[in-house]
Amino acid sequence: MALKKTDGEFSLIDPFNGQKDLESKIVRAVGEADERFSEDALRMMRAIRIATELGFTIEEKTLDAIKKNASLINKIAKERVREELFKILSSPNPYDGMLLLRNAGLLMEILPEFEKTFGVEQKSPGRHHIYDVGTHSLMALKNCKSQDPIVRFATLIHDIGKPQTYKKLPTGVITFYNHEVVSTKIAVNIADRLRFSKKEKDKLITLVRYHQFTVDERQTDSAIRRFIRNVGKENISDMITLRIADRLGGGARETSWRLEEFKKRLIEVQKEPFAVKDLKIDGNDVMKELNLKPGPKVGEILNTLFEEVVEKKLENEKKALLSRL
Repeated sequence: MALKKTDGEFSLIDPFNGQKDLESKIVRAVGEADERFSEDALRMMRAIRIATELGFTIEEKTLDAIKKNASLINKIAKERVREELFKILSSPNPYDGMLLLRNAGLLMEILPEFEKTFGVEQKSPGRHHIYDVGTHSLMALKNCKSQDPIVRFATLIHDIGKPQTYKKLPTGVITFYNHEVVSTKIAVNIADRLRFSKKEKDKLITLVRYHQFTVDERQTDSAIRRFIRNVGKENISDMITLRIADRLGGGARETSWRLEEFKKRLIEVQKEPFAVKDLKIDGNDVMKELNLKPGPKVGEILNTLFEEVVEKKLENEKKALLSRL
């Protein structure tokens, strides 16, 4: 569509009836869809992204053309595919976007590993899961409260290693031992294939690798600290968000008393020092107090003080630390 100005008057030029499609909330290829998609196959993902962002419907012939030409997406630079995928994940309806991608045959081309999760059963005695792995993952995405496309993507593929670790015991119980490890390896391959930045890749891998974290009221402070070190303080909130989405996507309640207790413990433990650098004194203080020159001895003293603070034998206060020297 375009505006034409004649004698000071504007008129709408609309040879393809775009105004009507806008009013009807329809996404339609201009002219021959096959030709448009062969010119630039990324237009297929854009059609789905626009439909997802605006809540529009893709016109039948256009959708059929996407299904027919889905494999052409493999000719597009992976960076462009990634950016369009992130836009779909960042939309108000990422769940609908993923369903559209799958229905159009594009998801199979972009994430063939994820397509393998559909039909892999999870329901077994004593387990809360009510969906197969693929459907559960989509439902988890639907319930993910984060706006970050990386967190949403991690939520989508967190169980992508389950098909490879599936085992059904004689009792009928289904297990997926170490699926988080296998999922992480697959996530690395996907991140490399789609040209994620190092920061994006690191965050994705962390969330997928540790999504199966243990929540137990008997956990020691050391265990909580180890979790925080593994995940990173900057990722804790997103990790909890993924866990909640995972629970809701499997048919469980949003939270449990154990998860709530774990969240409280995380807050308390984070108040404690995690490394020597968190001590209220540093090497300069040690050298000044003991009249030492720079060297390994200073580091040894700081490490000893840190261990005592962690073991709660010493307060992490400057006066207390200096008096211990």
